[in-house]
Amino acid sequence: MERYPLLLLPTPSVTSPSLRPGGGDTIHAPAIAKQAELLSPKFARLESALNRRALEIRQGVDHLNTEYAIVIETYGKVADFFKAVRKIEGLEWLGEYELREITPTEDFYSSDDNRDKPLTGQIMLVLSDRRAIDELLSLWRRYGEQPNMVFNRGWAKFRDLFRLLKDIRYWSVKDRLEYSGVIGYWEQRLKDEPDEAIRFEAELWFQADSNKRELAFNNVIRLVQELDGKYLTTCCIPEIHYQSLLLELPADKVQFILKDHNVSLIKCDQVMMFRPLGQMIIDPLWSEEEETNYIPQIESSEDRKVVFEKLPRVALLDGLPLANHNDLIGNLIIDDPDDFASTYRAIDRKHGTTMASLIVNGDLKEAGKKLSSPLYVRPIMKPDNRSFDRAEAIPDSELPLDIVHRAVKRLFEGEGGEPPVAPSVKVINLSIGDPNIVFNGKMSPFARLLDWLSHKYNVLFLVSAGNHYNNIPISKTASEFRALTDDLRALEFFESLERSAWQRKLLSPAESINSVTVGAIHSDACTLTATNPSLYNLYNEEMPAFYSAQGNGYARAVKPDIVLSGGRILHREPIIGAELCPTNYAAEPGYLVAYPDLSSFTNRRYTRGTSNSTALASRGSGEICDILEELFYENNQQHNFENYASLLIKALLTHGASWGDLYNNISRYMAGADTTTIKNSVVKYIGYGKPDIDRVKYCLENRVTILGYGDLENNEAHLYKLPLPNSFGGRTIWRRLVVTLAWFIEPCPANIKYRDSALWFTLEGENKDFVARRQTSVDWMQVKRGTLQHEIFEGDDLAVLTENGTLEIKVNCKEHAKKMDKPVRYALAISLEVADTTDISLYQDVKNAIELQIIQDTKVQTRI
Repeated sequence: MERYPLLLLPTPSVTSPSLRPGGGDTIHAPAIAKQAELLSPKFARLESALNRRALEIRQGVDHLNTEYAIVIETYGKVADFFKAVRKIEGLEWLGEYELREITPTEDFYSSDDNRDKPLTGQIMLVLSDRRAIDELLSLWRRYGEQPNMVFNRGWAKFRDLFRLLKDIRYWSVKDRLEYSGVIGYWEQRLKDEPDEAIRFEAELWFQADSNKRELAFNNVIRLVQELDGKYLTTCCIPEIHYQSLLLELPADKVQFILKDHNVSLIKCDQVMMFRPLGQMIIDPLWSEEEETNYIPQIESSEDRKVVFEKLPRVALLDGLPLANHNDLIGNLIIDDPDDFASTYRAIDRKHGTTMASLIVNGDLKEAGKKLSSPLYVRPIMKPDNRSFDRAEAIPDSELPLDIVHRAVKRLFEGEGGEPPVAPSVKVINLSIGDPNIVFNGKMSPFARLLDWLSHKYNVLFLVSAGNHYNNIPISKTASEFRALTDDLRALEFFESLERSAWQRKLLSPAESINSVTVGAIHSDACTLTATNPSLYNLYNEEMPAFYSAQGNGYARAVKPDIVLSGGRILHREPIIGAELCPTNYAAEPGYLVAYPDLSSFTNRRYTRGTSNSTALASRGSGEICDILEELFYENNQQHNFENYASLLIKALLTHGASWGDLYNNISRYMAGADTTTIKNSVVKYIGYGKPDIDRVKYCLENRVTILGYGDLENNEAHLYKLPLPNSFGGRTIWRRLVVTLAWFIEPCPANIKYRDSALWFTLEGENKDFVARRQTSVDWMQVKRGTLQHEIFEGDDLAVLTENGTLEIKVNCKEHAKKMDKPVRYALAISLEVADTTDISLYQDVKNAIELQIIQDTKVQTRI
């Protein structure tokens, strides 16, 4: 069937936004007398903890630390409580985030018919001096004694807080140490290198006052020096409320801390959390050959004076690739301002080489075309000499956020007085994750950084969901499992994964709202042969890859956004214990990629992982960018390409996604579950589904894709009136409408709403009566929680025409977490399709109608 180019929508009219669906569950709360009974011991524990801490400070060298971090948990949400905090002098707002899956009690439960339904709540963090805490406690006591007391103007939020309060406590040493993985990290480092100093990160509470930040900074350095330690570097990014220090302590001091937490540094109230360093390690899902110290001499693309005819559109932040590998030579722009190459052996250049290979070539087994534009590569990782296999990781001389921030800033602003190195980049591939920071409802600093960078520089990040490469416990013995049929083995495997879903959450920064997060499917192009009866390919159909991290995202936003093939991993049957063990191998199945070798530049091997899926999405993004660049050039709109390309790529990358067979395959393993339960499970695995990237690059006679874009102010909307041929309406034929809206938010890190703006599309006029949303797709409310709304409508009775023969779609904008500083850019993709057996020339009819409308609009503007 003949292929046609994409179309551009006519200029929209400006109007007011439609009503935004919203509202949440109401929560039944007990009487204040009962609440006083519940809270009395909690307030007593808080006072006791603060009294002990005050005594410790008085007995210390100085009285600098006189502010305490307080954690406040509620059932339900107390909207805009940060405004009430300002009423009490000495209280400073630090932030808030969602608390999900709260078990209801006999006192707190949902007010709807289902009292057993899990509740949502809120965690709020404040910094307080003792006088402010005493004032808060006094207010609570007065309210407990006089439930009908009238609160002064601006103080009523405290009444709401007291009614819904779940817990209030002091942020303690336990919070600083036990939830970040730093204790295990310290123990492992002491085991591996008992006499070596240990580096780690100290993230401070971010304070708006720069003078207070300076005092906290100096105090932490003083406390480190008291332990004979060193301060190495710092990173402060006010826009994401992040201040952190890279520290080093002697091994004996760390050993002492592990035995006794009564150390001033560990008790420092200005420190939010101590974190492991260098944990963003690439853990390849393939085996490694014996290591050697031989370093072959290689040339870089720059040495060979490669001249690129096109500008780079995709960037890779990863390890250093082998630029002169036969599958990569002439396709990379290596930018290594930190000179990682000087200590980066060629044989160690594994992950960067495999990622570059997939972005440039795709699966080498399928021999596809190379990416038409060069791939910009900035190494941010290097081999870790301490690890047995010299795993690639962000070096321990850097704070991870600092090196990523500098790398992206260098792209678009330049560095050290030099001009930007690659401002043409529209997409950045980031296939790394922090195994110590799994998403638990709070946006991690790394995710906040990506959200801010994408907003600031108008660039799209593609982020891997993360790998969980663990043994899978099953409920059968080895002999019992061996006796099962293939279908029953797969069912046992799936049910085991469902039981351990809480251990397989997104790895930071995969929860980033502006980014497209990519998960993996258990599939590849290899043909399996039954060579080893003890190895199982547990799924014979496409299914979510067992290693791929699961969503949802922040505020139950769709995450991962999409899933692509990541490669199949085989499992070894249980030998003694009841566990299935994933195998680690360099042979197929998987994706065939370029790989470093000691003696040649032609070596290849097979790999698997969510990194693969993300690299393939980046490759697809580069291809989409080529289509857009040509489309805008032919329409004489090159300036709009530069402004909107990243958002249009974001929209189109998702536009071809659907649950398809994956929904049926997953639901087959959930027999007996209702539709809502199945859909909730499916979206956590695959988000919007598997995208058909080729599909969105062109139109057919029976399918047309039209693009729109613009900028919206608060409380404003753009109404698109798409003229349609009469042949599209009034007939009982199968039709499909797909609409995808994408934008970038400015993150508001201290606000539970987080997004500065909320955009959403609505179908207007007679189109409001759409009831034919595809049943096997994401819930119509959940699609509006992130920055990517993707919906599919289809059926034989799809009424899409208004009386004047147009399809009306409105893009709405409202400020969300704060007042919008400037208009919000967005991109819109709309596809209409009819069955290919019909006689409707849909593409040509729509194209002609759009051209006619543009002419008419031009005439009207001329008359005006």
